[in-house]
Amino acid sequence: MLPERYPINGTEGYPRTTPMRVIVCGFPRTGTMSTHAALQMLGFNRTHHMIHVVTEPDGREMKEWTRALRAKYRHDGTFTKLDWDRLLGDCQGAIDYPSVLFAADLAQLYPDAKVVMLNRDPEKWYESVSETVAAVQQSGSGLLNKLRGLYCYLLHPRMQVQAAFWGEIDHAQGNYDHYKEKDKAIAFMKKSYDEVRAVVDDDRRIEWCVQDGWEPLCKHLGVNVPRVEDPETGKMVVAPFPRVNDRAAFQANIARWRSRVLGEAHETVYSFLGRSVTVGALGYGAYVAWKMVAATARR
Repeated sequence: MLPERYPINGTEGYPRTTPMRVIVCGFPRTGTMSTHAALQMLGFNRTHHMIHVVTEPDGREMKEWTRALRAKYRHDGTFTKLDWDRLLGDCQGAIDYPSVLFAADLAQLYPDAKVVMLNRDPEKWYESVSETVAAVQQSGSGLLNKLRGLYCYLLHPRMQVQAAFWGEIDHAQGNYDHYKEKDKAIAFMKKSYDEVRAVVDDDRRIEWCVQDGWEPLCKHLGVNVPRVEDPETGKMVVAPFPRVNDRAAFQANIARWRSRVLGEAHETVYSFLGRSVTVGALGYGAYVAWKMVAATARR
């Protein structure tokens, strides 16, 4: 996550404040939110996830990820180790989009970090994406939704930044149509994973899925399996592995996000109208005052 005083032009350095300890090669809907929660429980503080990009209020981080995407997939500019240390300098881990699109690069830049290959059956992954991430994009079709999208794009301060960011994500993926080109969607996922396997030795990475639970993950990362007190017996037991952001939760979060974006666009309109009305009222008041003064002077 970017520091407050981030030098956009890259003329100043930003020292890494914590070592990069784990890089997770995991596409959205492979269990990234659950794994993110698990890593937090294991003490891997500030593990970067897409949630950090989309919830940052001013979109500064989104702009930097857009720049990184353009550098890698369009060969437009550069994104160096210094840039990564500024962008992820306070993160001990990285998971999900957009970092997974750079997982092979990050694994080479941070050779001391362990690598986790977060796997899911490709068919089940495709089905889950179809009902969540891709469905969000599909729901933007239709005249009313397009008009709403244009309204937000023009009036919401972050929508243009967001549009550029997602445009680069699409380009990185090959601009495939998720619903019409299933084979391309699955092929891109497999290719991205294989790129990581090609540059990371077997002893540095683990092939893992959320159903495998704590034991193999903790052994690979060199940490203890978390334990909690059983409320009924008072004994210490293995903590339940977190299960978060299922399809229903994802859809509910998207609905809240859309409502918030629309509300913020409304606020822009109201703010503009409020200023216009205020300026108009002041101008009219000055005009009336001038007329009164002029009438008095003629008496």
